[in-house]
Amino acid sequence: MEQEINSYLLEFTAPSGFKYTIREQNGEDDDILSNPVEAQSLLNISRFVSGIVVSTDRTSNGKLTVEQAHRLPALDKYCILFNSRIHSLGNEIEFQHDWGKENGGIVNYSQDLNEFLFDYSKEPTEEELLTKPNAIPYYPEGKLSTDIPIKLSTGKELKFDLLNAVGEAYVLNLPLEKRTKNQEYVARNLCLNVDGKWDKVTSFRMFSVREMLEIKKHILSIDPVFTGTTTIENPSNSMVEEISIVAIKDFFYPGEI
Repeated sequence: MEQEINSYLLEFTAPSGFKYTIREQNGEDDDILSNPVEAQSLLNISRFVSGIVVSTDRTSNGKLTVEQAHRLPALDKYCILFNSRIHSLGNEIEFQHDWGKENGGIVNYSQDLNEFLFDYSKEPTEEELLTKPNAIPYYPEGKLSTDIPIKLSTGKELKFDLLNAVGEAYVLNLPLEKRTKNQEYVARNLCLNVDGKWDKVTSFRMFSVREMLEIKKHILSIDPVFTGTTTIENPSNSMVEEISIVAIKDFFYPGEI
């Protein structure tokens, strides 16, 4: 049975341009995904990704260790997760939302997960970009993921890495009062060239407001953010709400997570 499940494979290109081949999910993946200790550092997701990717041209040996999966660019990771869900359980995910008794109570919804994916093996058309506003973006620089240069108009030189699970976990585990906007740059390993030496940026006092705007604009142009949300409407009134798709309990296993 294990051999039969693992032979059911899917190959696709991710936002970085690298290719991944994944197997169908199996029962053991449930234990990996539901590990409460590893979930604190998002290592459960990385271990799951490492397990379902059977081959990739991203690494020399075609495999992904857990550490390599943990450092995958975030958009590639989400592309793998959405493809895995569709490959194993289908493209439709059904869920409920409770608007409260005074606003109609519980309402059933269905979401087509294909709306979150492009064909990353080719450039998207303007029409595709408009019809899939919530889809996982492309990486404009393709396979470049670390030591991405920034040169400010003032002459300062910086570099950063694409956001990965290490950075996501860093922000996730910060106390709420410390989850400031600038921590998103710390999570991307932002470094400043100081007399030929790269110093990790942990304080932003040395940057003017204009420089901060340049840094933000450049990083977002190279490393676009995927929110992973969809907008639902209350059929009883005009209320709308943003729902995280990956956070839906049935995303990985119906009735399990």
